[in-house]
Amino acid sequence: MKRNILARRAASAALAACMMFSLSAPALAASTDALLQQSTAAKSAVSVLDEENDMMAEPEYQMNLKYGSITVYIGDDGKQYAKQGDNEAQQSGNLYITTDGGRTTNTLTIEGGTTAAKVTLHNVNIDASGAAVSVSGDVELIISGTNTLQSGWGHAGVEKADDNGTLTISGTGTLEAYGGQGGAGIGSGSQKGCSNIVIESGTITAHGGEWGAGIGSGNVGNRPGMLGGSNITINDGDVTAYGGSEAAGIGGGLKGNGKDITINGGTVHAESGGGEKVAAIGGGRVNGKGENIQITGGNVTVKSGTGVWIGGTNGEIDKSNLTGAITYVNQNGNVENTANWDIMVNETAVNGVNYKDILSDGALCYDIEEKTLKLKEGQFINGALIIKAPEDVSIDLEADASHVVEGDLIVNGAKDVKVTKLADGGAAAAIQGKAEISCSGDVILKNLGGNTHDGRNLITNGLTVHRANMVTTEGGISGETIIDCIGDIKLGNEHGTTVSKLKVNSANNVTVTSGSVNRSIGQDGAEITCSGIVELDSYRYSNHGLGKVSFRQANDKPYVYFMAKSSEYAKSSEYKDSRITPIPETIEKRYLRIEPRETYSITVKNGTAQVVGDTDGKLTTAFAGEKVTVSGENKNPSVTKFGGWKVISPESFELTEEQKNTEKNMTFTMPASPVELKASYSFPAPVLDMQVTVKDGTIRVGKGERQTGTVFVQPGQTVTIEANEPAKENESFHHWKVEKDSSKNIGIIEGSLGSETEKGTEKIVFTMPQDGVKLTAVYSIPASVLRSTVTVTGGTAKSTLDEGSDIPAEIGTTVEITATPYDAEKYPGMEFVEWEIVYPDSFYQKFPGGIPENLQLKLDNAKSAATTFEMPVYPVKLIAHWSASAVADPDEPIDEDFGVEPAPMDTTGGTIAAVAVGGAAIWGGYEIATRVILHNLLPEGAAIPANRGQLALLIWTEKGKPEPAAQPAFADITDAEQAKAAQWCVEQGLLDAREGKFESDGWMPKFKTIEIWNKAFPKK
Repeated sequence: MKRNILARRAASAALAACMMFSLSAPALAASTDALLQQSTAAKSAVSVLDEENDMMAEPEYQMNLKYGSITVYIGDDGKQYAKQGDNEAQQSGNLYITTDGGRTTNTLTIEGGTTAAKVTLHNVNIDASGAAVSVSGDVELIISGTNTLQSGWGHAGVEKADDNGTLTISGTGTLEAYGGQGGAGIGSGSQKGCSNIVIESGTITAHGGEWGAGIGSGNVGNRPGMLGGSNITINDGDVTAYGGSEAAGIGGGLKGNGKDITINGGTVHAESGGGEKVAAIGGGRVNGKGENIQITGGNVTVKSGTGVWIGGTNGEIDKSNLTGAITYVNQNGNVENTANWDIMVNETAVNGVNYKDILSDGALCYDIEEKTLKLKEGQFINGALIIKAPEDVSIDLEADASHVVEGDLIVNGAKDVKVTKLADGGAAAAIQGKAEISCSGDVILKNLGGNTHDGRNLITNGLTVHRANMVTTEGGISGETIIDCIGDIKLGNEHGTTVSKLKVNSANNVTVTSGSVNRSIGQDGAEITCSGIVELDSYRYSNHGLGKVSFRQANDKPYVYFMAKSSEYAKSSEYKDSRITPIPETIEKRYLRIEPRETYSITVKNGTAQVVGDTDGKLTTAFAGEKVTVSGENKNPSVTKFGGWKVISPESFELTEEQKNTEKNMTFTMPASPVELKASYSFPAPVLDMQVTVKDGTIRVGKGERQTGTVFVQPGQTVTIEANEPAKENESFHHWKVEKDSSKNIGIIEGSLGSETEKGTEKIVFTMPQDGVKLTAVYSIPASVLRSTVTVTGGTAKSTLDEGSDIPAEIGTTVEITATPYDAEKYPGMEFVEWEIVYPDSFYQKFPGGIPENLQLKLDNAKSAATTFEMPVYPVKLIAHWSASAVADPDEPIDEDFGVEPAPMDTTGGTIAAVAVGGAAIWGGYEIATRVILHNLLPEGAAIPANRGQLALLIWTEKGKPEPAAQPAFADITDAEQAKAAQWCVEQGLLDAREGKFESDGWMPKFKTIEIWNKAFPKK
């Protein structure tokens, strides 16, 4: 790509040369058509190369004035065109105009339009009778090479129309513009005014013709004080403007005003053309006023012998209103008043005359734009350098020599101070003497020369810095270094000892490093006072420790530190609390780091705190990460007990369970916030003695005497219970019965309570619970007298003791059971299915996987309406199940009392739910049996309760609606009567409630309804 671009440029240059030089032959000179053809060919050839190289830049279009005058304009299409002589206009966006340095009388006219016209003058030399170059509208004139423009009588060298367009001049070349009589160098012709001229860059020299301004208006003639040069701006460049006779250098010609003139930068020289009150910058003679003239930057020299330099017939503009650097020169060339920047160098004031060579030795200059004193390339200061400067002026001394300053360097009042000795300067000191610097900015002193063998020296006789912001050095400093600054200090030396002796009076962070086997700090040690971090680091291979170091924290903040062999070992080192372990006077390690740390308060209620390592116990604060030990103080140990540590603040701080329960010497890690802890002490809850009641046994508390009946025992004490000897000869102890009003949380230590089905031990030992214990010794008796109960639903039982549906029976004897047949007329076709066995609730709880075979009840024939069994040791419940066979007439109406609902349990022999089979109804034996029973049990006309709420209300109503002992408080009952009924039934033990809810809509199986009703209304 690069070769293609170069090829395109070469082709462009060759074609242009062909166009400009080959057409100079007499045979072709007369043929402008040939010129245009070659020009077009050049443009086309370059365009082709651009397309091949995929370049979007517009090609250069060059024209030579010696072949005729040229007019450049913006067409209706917004594009730029150029027309030479009578030839057809050609589009010419990137237009170069030249005469190849040769003189021509042809002229150039440039007309801006909807967009600005843009033309580059390259080695143009015009000497015309009219205007050499005339512009109108917005025009950008770019100067390249050397250009001379001379116009004739009444015209300006570069003549600008008096319109609203702006002429902008820029470039890197030179332009000399000469106006004819009455015309300006750059501006308007005679009898005209002009405005809107901007100079951005270039070397511009403008000579006004007689009565014409250098830059501005020509002679305004019979319109004095009305016309002139206005809105002229110079931003940069090297601009010289000479006014013609009685005209200003910049501003108005004869009788013309100079208004709205601004100089923001560059080097500007303006000379008055002479005459009464004719300004260098401003108005011309006779009514020429100078108004709104502003000089904000650059280096401006004004020369006048009329008594007015900047202004006009209205007088001189006060210098205090002009902030740029201005030198005032009289007609004899003598400086009457000059720019003075309040800079003194070796007792020489720096001004607008000497700023380029302040000491007249070619070494030191002042850059006006940068406001910086500098060494010129290849120069150094031979001798002492003493500088006094304002706080907005900086110093930058850079030299590739053995020394930058071969003597003392004294600076007072500058902004930034920078001294740099470049690498080729060797190991000798950059400042061969002492350095005393007082400034408001940064101090940067560096020697970049030297090596490991020769070392690297920066200052030979000590360094003192006052009031600086930051201080940075590279190279060894002999003598004492004293620094007082507000920012950071970074002192280093890659090839030797950094400082012989250091004293820091104030700073933020301080870093001193050495990059060789030598010390970072010499044997005279260091005294450092700062507010930030201190890091002193000798090279890791050095055999020297840091030596004497004293430190003071500027803000009196607590700080920590650690020492190590070098910075490489720093991470493995532990910080030390300087309040507990002060920094040693002599640092035998090669690395020291000091850090200010925030401390946080430790508050302990009912106790004390101690930072680990603080043997005096005086510290009440700790750093984040520091270990702290606290101990509780029980002020009433005889009556109060430690209840644990409580965190008062912060909320995010947590203790482990072990820490919470450690009263003495509990250690925790300090968080990054204040900590407040409280050791909790409380009075033990009063211990009430609880009753132990034993029937048929003795009670012994601890090792005390045996007692009988009821004994009061304190919870937690050991209680021994022993059963009495049986009262009858044929009895023996079987188990301990836990009464209903006894604690169920009896923690047996020794022995066993036993149960109805399991033998216990005569002696038991337990720990007294928080509530009372009530036990009864149960003795076994012979089978002939030991009995239980038989309950039959839907039938009757007969034992050796009684006969009926709920009878006692002797254990081990035979019991006969018979199902009660249904009324054949009312329930035709009923057939017995089988007996259902219902075991005690405790069996289902204890044996959820099924009743063990040895405990199961064995019926002789479970499917016979009349059968027998041997009475077990537990209560027996049996339910008779019947089933109806199909009726002969499918259309026979079914008793409305019978409904269809799922049965509560499955059976082996019958259908549970009603199933329609060919119009006939077959009903589960359980369903019919329970309905029949309930119809016989319930009050006449009462409906069978469908749920818990209906059952409770029916029982309560039948009992006469008694008031319950307690006010009902069920969350799920809103009806007052329903609530009372539920509360009363719960109090009577008929129904239960759970978690404050009665669940009135809960399903109530019919067999359960029968059981509850029989309990509420027992048979007499």
